[in-house]
Amino acid sequence: MSCPHVAGVAALIRKKYPTWTPAMVRSAITTTATARDSEGRAIADGGLGGRATPMAVGAGLVQPRLALDPGLVYDAGEQDYVDFLCTLNYTAAQVRLFVPGFRGCTRTLPGGVAGLNYPSFVVAFGGNGNGTGDAVVRVLERTVTKKNEKKSYKVAFRSRGMPKGPRGKTVMRFGNIVWENDVHKVTSPVVFIWG
Repeated sequence: MSCPHVAGVAALIRKKYPTWTPAMVRSAITTTATARDSEGRAIADGGLGGRATPMAVGAGLVQPRLALDPGLVYDAGEQDYVDFLCTLNYTAAQVRLFVPGFRGCTRTLPGGVAGLNYPSFVVAFGGNGNGTGDAVVRVLERTVTKKNEKKSYKVAFRSRGMPKGPRGKTVMRFGNIVWENDVHKVTSPVVFIWG
């Protein structure tokens, strides 16, 4: 039932904000979702038991009221996605499947594929050794004071080594980047992968 619920919430957001792009609607839904169920407990992973990770539930349970007033949204337009595909070395013929009339890549995303303005992150580290397994995240505090103000920020993810896990296997850890004030809490899920 998640697809009809999310589609309904997206329709409500589009009604309230008719000029928002699809990326902004997705951002509002994603960044206001919660990893807790309707009774305040951590969402359980029905297939594996224990607490569900973003790999099982994405951003979590949709919260329509919060999605209608997210406080902050990530936006990306068609050119951003074209630049993303070009960064992934898609050919002009491949991009034309999504963008009729596309003639060829003229630019890529600054910073590589991680440069797409997306409300969630996957960070892949190389996987050798048995370090402490910490992922260090540094974000400078940003203040948005005006309605519809656009800001940018950079996040640096660094690993102090691979976390302990089965030798030769991929290891994953999870976290969030949170922007909040007295009214809003915008949460971007982060998946860290070693291996």
